[in-house]
Amino acid sequence: MFKKRTSKELDALLESLRMNSANNYKDAAKEDYELFWKRLEELHESGELSDKGYARYEAQGMMWKDKMKNYHHQNNVTGF
Repeated sequence: MFKKRTSKELDALLESLRMNSANNYKDAAKEDYELFWKRLEELHESGELSDKGYARYEAQGMMWKDKMKNYHHQNNVTGF
């Protein structure tokens, strides 16, 4: 009867981010991360996402914040 309202688009972006990160696809993961935050703001501003939903997705995004801070290919270089 009471069903959680979720944004399938945001869920898909978080899942893609998780998968790309796990597979070490850094460019794709970074792109997903940036697109997630952009869409989160757009959906909230347009009213499609409630304040409660926004807070829930924001918390999920914040879990990735520290990991994505310096997330780039140079992290894998150990020497030449």
